[in-house]
Amino acid sequence: MHKLSHGRIGPCGNWVRVFNDSEELDEMKFSKLFEDTIQSDIVVIYQSSINVTISKASEAFEIVAQFVKHGVVKIADVRFTSQIEIDPLGVGAAYRTNK
Repeated sequence: MHKLSHGRIGPCGNWVRVFNDSEELDEMKFSKLFEDTIQSDIVVIYQSSINVTISKASEAFEIVAQFVKHGVVKIADVRFTSQIEIDPLGVGAAYRTNK
């Protein structure tokens, strides 16, 4: 969890809009970012030391939609080689390591 609890992608990330006009997480936009970034059936979803879980990739949207109401959400594959950060401002960015 340490890899998700510290650091941010920051302004240099490739940020895209993931909220809809109602300022809620858009499932189609989220799914595109998720599928383009994470190639794992199991993911780690982190918002805080309280809001953290390991889930199936198919359940990620519902969990992230709830967690993002409380702050920045980070999603990673179990090896932490691919990560997504969703900001409550309505944008998300992806990060991949070279490993």
